Amino acid sequence: MIAGVRDTIRRHAMLAGGEAVLVAVSGGPDSVALLWALEALAGELRLRLSVVHVDHGLRPDSADDAAFVEALARSRGLPVAVEGITVAPGGSLEARAREARYAALVRHAARLGADRVALGHTADDQAETVLMRLLEGAGPRGLAGIPPLRGIFIRPLIETRRSDILAALTAAGLAWREDPSNRDLKFLRNRVRHELLPFLAATYNPAIVTALNRAAALTRGLLGELAASAARELAAGAAEGRDEVVLARSRLVALPGEVAAEV
Repeated sequence: MIAGVRDTIRRHAMLAGGEAVLVAVSGGPDSVALLWALEALAGELRLRLSVVHVDHGLRPDSADDAAFVEALARSRGLPVAVEGITVAPGGSLEARAREARYAALVRHAARLGADRVALGHTADDQAETVLMRLLEGAGPRGLAGIPPLRGIFIRPLIETRRSDILAALTAAGLAWREDPSNRDLKFLRNRVRHELLPFLAATYNPAIVTALNRAAALTRGLLGELAASAARELAAGAAEGRDEVVLARSRLVALPGEVAAEV
């Protein structure tokens, strides 16, 4: 598994070497494996690791998760902090919790001066996300899925299967926490994870997770080409004033629709 994570980091230029990396650890298998993998690579990449756990306070046993992560980090001699957050009311609980979590991670990274924040999303998470967005009628940006690298956030496990993670943790004798909400079928992601994806794998394509990951990667590539084309058009045909950029309407309407939209 470590070799695969190393390849993912290199393929997506997540780390150049020498960075301070804040590792977000929930206590679940994916984030525990993330910490384990980055520790294994810390020497060759000259990484300075620290750990943060975000406590949403949404479950009665969330304090136990925080205590587990603190003990895990300290057993490895790594600095660790617990960030308690309040999830705002209204709308989707998943979306609100995610927004509050990312804001807490950005704040903590800024306080530490961290160069990167490492998240534990896997290839299975990617497949679930693409399928969910397809069901919602998303366009290319949605179908591009979870970006391996965006801003300070990196996802070194994004090309690693969850089954490989569990096997690696078991072989290494590493413990993790289970979040019972991950099996609650009132959440769309859990229905996709536990019902729809297994059905598609059993009935249509055993390699459905790989196929959805490939589709997301191809879509990201196309979006990158569109962005590059738009940048070239702006550089070639735009006039830049003090507070504005002007592009002739005739030039804009002559562009392919996708490129014009990107411009």
